[in-house]
Amino acid sequence: MKTDDLIQSLSGDLKPTPRGAAAGRLALGLGAGAVVSTALMVFWLHPRADLAYALGTSMFWVKFFYAALAALLLSLAASRLSRPGVRLGGLAVAIGLPFALMGTMGAMRLAMAARETWHDLLMGHSANVCPWNILAIGLPLLAGAIWALRGLAPTRLTAAGLAAGGAAGGLSALIYGFHCPETAAPFVAVWYTLGIAAVALLGGLAGARWLRWR
Repeated sequence: MKTDDLIQSLSGDLKPTPRGAAAGRLALGLGAGAVVSTALMVFWLHPRADLAYALGTSMFWVKFFYAALAALLLSLAASRLSRPGVRLGGLAVAIGLPFALMGTMGAMRLAMAARETWHDLLMGHSANVCPWNILAIGLPLLAGAIWALRGLAPTRLTAAGLAAGGAAGGLSALIYGFHCPETAAPFVAVWYTLGIAAVALLGGLAGARWLRWR
């Protein structure tokens, strides 16, 4: 059989992948993970006692939209990286936007505060557990994201895993915010970001190991 005939026989029955299939599969994986992660927050960490009051404060929503924007941009990056030959383009720069904004807000808050209050603004009451809790409740989200990518065709495995892990970390930080009473911008800029980064790093390691084509 000639090469052209062989290629035709192998590819003749292939159908084009529906538009949005990669994003849909990633949304399914992250959505399933979010259900488990939310259950972990509710039954293990528990929602903050003053949640009804917190929903009326601006800093609660700053935390929420910071984590949500990070998760959205990194989900878009993971979706693109799940397809061969697709570049991030301007999205690579946009990913840094929520982190830059939160970091700037935290730095401005410190600049306006008395130096003796800096420790409390940075450390709060839960700096020693915050990133670890975000990592812990982010594991089901990360598992869902990696499952989604395994059914797609990433070629830059570590980068795809990092993006998927970052998306999982952003969603985990969003969910964690319903438990965490910390409101200082410097605290969120440091410890929430470290939690997101921890899940992203684990995603990069998982991507390099488990996203190889077989």
